[in-house]
Amino acid sequence: MMGLTSSSHFFASLSSARTAGADRRHRARPTRDAFFRTGMFGVSLSHYSQSRPSPSAPATRASLAAKGGPPPDNPCETCYLPGAMNRGVRLLAIAIALSLFLPDWTYAAAGKRRSRGRPATRSARRSVPRRPPGPPALVVPVAASARDVAVSEAARHGLGDLQGAVVVMDPYTGRVLTVLNPYLGLSTAYEPCSVFKIVVAVAGLTEHVVTPDTVYNCAGGCWFWPGHGPINLRRALAVSCNPYFEWVGEQLGYERIQKYAYLLGLGSPTGVNLPDEAAGRIPLSVPVNRVGHLSSHAKGVGTTAIQLAVLMSAVINGGIVFEAQLSGSAGFVAKERWRLPPQVVMGGLTEGFLGAVNEGSAANAFDPDVIVAGKTGTCAGIGWFASYAPADKPEMVTVVFVRPGTGHVASAVAGRMYQYLYKSAPAATATAGY
Repeated sequence: MMGLTSSSHFFASLSSARTAGADRRHRARPTRDAFFRTGMFGVSLSHYSQSRPSPSAPATRASLAAKGGPPPDNPCETCYLPGAMNRGVRLLAIAIALSLFLPDWTYAAAGKRRSRGRPATRSARRSVPRRPPGPPALVVPVAASARDVAVSEAARHGLGDLQGAVVVMDPYTGRVLTVLNPYLGLSTAYEPCSVFKIVVAVAGLTEHVVTPDTVYNCAGGCWFWPGHGPINLRRALAVSCNPYFEWVGEQLGYERIQKYAYLLGLGSPTGVNLPDEAAGRIPLSVPVNRVGHLSSHAKGVGTTAIQLAVLMSAVINGGIVFEAQLSGSAGFVAKERWRLPPQVVMGGLTEGFLGAVNEGSAANAFDPDVIVAGKTGTCAGIGWFASYAPADKPEMVTVVFVRPGTGHVASAVAGRMYQYLYKSAPAATATAGY
């Protein structure tokens, strides 16, 4: 008798557990339409307001019959919002935590590491140096001259409290005057955004796809909503017209764009005598229908600030790609990596760079007393500004990177830097030879 009683209790408990399990499975099941409206995390309240218990759930039938409540197809009293909302809040908290703590891990790229959304292997991620704690480091040459010290102070003043990097280089020797935050300036590579349009412009000019006066009708689909209308290369550089460079890139094809990216020093280390320099990335291939997007936004390309400094130097010094060297000016010997072929054409770029500062995307760097020229870049929450000054007789190339930020923010950093260097520190700059 005892055995029968125990068995009956066991089966009764098992039946009760099954009923409770069925109730848990059915009571907060979202409808199919609600699931696809709210997405993967399902944190929207509308997701749960559509939830209803299945009429076939045993506990639901019993509770409705006992309460004499509304029929099963009326979800008003049986949505179980408190539990569902708690789960949604937990998922939302996890999503926010990931977005706050993962940018340095998922968006930065060093060498083979991913560059803002591009996957990388685990071994590549392990090889990336960790960001050093504390404020960004300021690296200046050993036995720095008064000129180098003035430039370093100007870089720190210009960046202020922003998160980013500043690299300053002599365009005619490749000598690095200062590096502010080498982790972001040398060891991590990001998409160069619209600064990559310089590569596309050089390729288009050299391959006779365009001339500085070639006109394309920007009828829309640009960051400037109505479109820029008929626009030539100079103006397209100044206002950073995306459709223009998408069109040029499609005419060129990716193989020729890739060729000029390598010629201008991208995709390989600059050889700077500092540790942990990233090589960046130039994609081996790009789908035909994505060449235009790569040409305007540099999607899939990874560059460092010092690589862009070498690129800009080559554009303004007549085509010499220097090896970057952090060194004092005394006894310095420049090292050429290579020279661009004599047929490479870069005419018309200077006018575009000047237009960007005078009236275009880099207007924040405008100063009537210091003529600055450059190119901005903005994409995926990061900002670039590659510039040189004075524009009529360049003494330095400055590349500013900010994250988070935009090209407008980066150009404002450069503007503050140049103003501090040429105006606020007149004594230092006078002895430095400016």
